[in-house]
Amino acid sequence: MTNNSKGANKVKTYIKDLLTVNEPTIQKQFSLSPNRPPIRRHLNINNYQKPQSVTPIPSDAQDLHRILTRKFRAKRNPDFILRLLSVPWGKVSIAFFESITNSELMQESVIGPLLEYSGSIEDVTPESLSDALTYCHVIETVSSIEDVVKNIVRGMTFLHIDGFDWAIVVDLRQQQSRGIDTPRIETVVPGPYDAFVEVAQKNLSLLRMRLAIPGFMAESLPAGRRNRGPLYLLYIDGLTNPKLVWEMRRRLKSIDIDMIYNIGMIEQYIQDRPASLFSQMLLTERPDRTVAFLLEGSVAVMLEGSPLVLIAPVNFWSQLHSPEDIYFRWPIGTLARFVRLIGLFISLFLPGLYVAMVSFHPEMIPTELMLSIASARERVPFPSFVAVFFLELAFEFIREATLRVPKVIGATIGIVGAIIIGQAVVEAGIVSPVMIIIMAVTVLAGYSMPQYSLTFSLRLVRLINLLLGSTFGFYGVLLGLVALIRHAIGLRSLGIPFLTPVAPLEKRFLTPFFRRPPYKEEKRPDYTRPLDTFRAKKVTRPWDASVPLELVFLNESKK
Repeated sequence: MTNNSKGANKVKTYIKDLLTVNEPTIQKQFSLSPNRPPIRRHLNINNYQKPQSVTPIPSDAQDLHRILTRKFRAKRNPDFILRLLSVPWGKVSIAFFESITNSELMQESVIGPLLEYSGSIEDVTPESLSDALTYCHVIETVSSIEDVVKNIVRGMTFLHIDGFDWAIVVDLRQQQSRGIDTPRIETVVPGPYDAFVEVAQKNLSLLRMRLAIPGFMAESLPAGRRNRGPLYLLYIDGLTNPKLVWEMRRRLKSIDIDMIYNIGMIEQYIQDRPASLFSQMLLTERPDRTVAFLLEGSVAVMLEGSPLVLIAPVNFWSQLHSPEDIYFRWPIGTLARFVRLIGLFISLFLPGLYVAMVSFHPEMIPTELMLSIASARERVPFPSFVAVFFLELAFEFIREATLRVPKVIGATIGIVGAIIIGQAVVEAGIVSPVMIIIMAVTVLAGYSMPQYSLTFSLRLVRLINLLLGSTFGFYGVLLGLVALIRHAIGLRSLGIPFLTPVAPLEKRFLTPFFRRPPYKEEKRPDYTRPLDTFRAKKVTRPWDASVPLELVFLNESKK
């Protein structure tokens, strides 16, 4: 009886598998956190991409010229150069874009060696041709039209010998970019004064200058169907958790669009909660800050043409930390972190609390202060909410105008908006002087955040708290605080809890608020799950400063 029931169960299972073979598969969402609930996502298995066709390179030069002329619209695109060079031993086709190719380097490194080549046409091979072009960098040997087009649009120079079905690609590009300059967003006084630029090779050189180790990896990934890029995945092999590298690589490869031309697009595509007001990743233009996160076990993404680098996973507290914290002594760095934390709460809740107290809870304000506020608001005909919203809108106009106008008159716009208009609205009785002070402190507190994108999130949350405070009083502000905490707890950065190590609570939960001395930071952060946990040995100061130098010299001489 038991055997019959087992056989019946196997038949039912087999039939069920046959019936569900076309259903979408189920995969568990990636997470390094052991406390995360299993969230399941459905993947459509019918989204199958056909393999791309491969067209071999024709051996005849005329056929090749006809294909390249049609591919690059050579008759309407004078920037594309297709030249047939006659040399004593054969005919060589050269194709390149004139705007991004160094003509002097081509003459010295390609055309000259080809004319001086003494071999016969029968002896020409990819290896012998590469050996002849010793003054330029040979990228690869290609055998398909698709590879030819891909390399030419990247700025490479294409060389083909008539009668062969292969060609070589050499790098003769001239990089038109600005030089390495000082940071413009993340300005730091006691730190290095170099920042990323739009050329990825220069950015990699800035990183390798600081990370001179063989384990520093820069994987090249495609950046769209039209080959904009390349896209570089940065991590330290042997230190970074392979699960993080695998997950970031999977998310980057899953972006299937025409072209990725901005690092901000990548952030919106691959972050865990793109609809959130807060960014779960970090953008930086500083090489030293990028190296610091890589040494903590995070991964970074670099895009050709972008002066910013995307870093993940990060926690919320990382966006409150500045690169200059590590350059100051630990008491000064700790004070700066507390100032930013206070500025965070002021920027989020001060206008809402002020409107709630004035409109609903005036008994909570001291009598003298309440009389001063009442006398200042005596000539103001509008409610507090309207006055705060008007000033918020005015500050947004000033900020946008300062960014958009030419730099020569940018300072003038700030002076006119902040002083003249501010004084005029007070004298006209539109807002009270106390309101001007409240909004000025709020805006200054918001701009004290080191991460520029965080200021935009704070402004949106501040408007929500202002609306709740003007509608429900203190209860509305408290409701906004609870909703904000609930939302932040649910965020993830590449599968890592966004508020770690505070939520979930860990032993080192005070680390984001106190900048400990560097000689006491032996371990790396736990949230990245690095393979190498310790960054330094436990005893990094094996001496006692209170011991006289004479006694130290005496002990050393005895040894």
